[in-house]
Amino acid sequence: MAKSKRSPYCYQYAAKFICTSNIPGTSQTTDALLPGSYLTTVNIHNPHEHKFEIRMKMASPAGISKWIPAGLGPDGVLRITCAELKKFKIRLIHGFEGFLVLESPCSLDVAAVYTAGNKESVVSIDVEDVRERVLCG
Repeated sequence: MAKSKRSPYCYQYAAKFICTSNIPGTSQTTDALLPGSYLTTVNIHNPHEHKFEIRMKMASPAGISKWIPAGLGPDGVLRITCAELKKFKIRLIHGFEGFLVLESPCSLDVAAVYTAGNKESVVSIDVEDVRERVLCG
């Protein structure tokens, strides 16, 4: 029997990712969120002294994107924002609510920044560390 090829990605992170608005009285009305605008930024840091490649995808009830590779240099940082959703090629009508899934051969520092606001200003900001899941045992 042939051996299956082992994935080089031993660490996984799933960050909640929300990029949408709830505007009552318009087609952008939802019962999932209070009225306002919601944005997410995920910061990814390589604490190691060598470069390696990670991969990422977006997953939601509307669909799952293909994996997108990204290089991460020593002590390097990537930032994934709502403006970058288009590179995942998911069809968006009124925003996105789902997960940014990252896989890496090495442990990373991953934090998600969530902001909520109204027309005038930011009302809430929250920074959360994203839990690491070990895939290789």
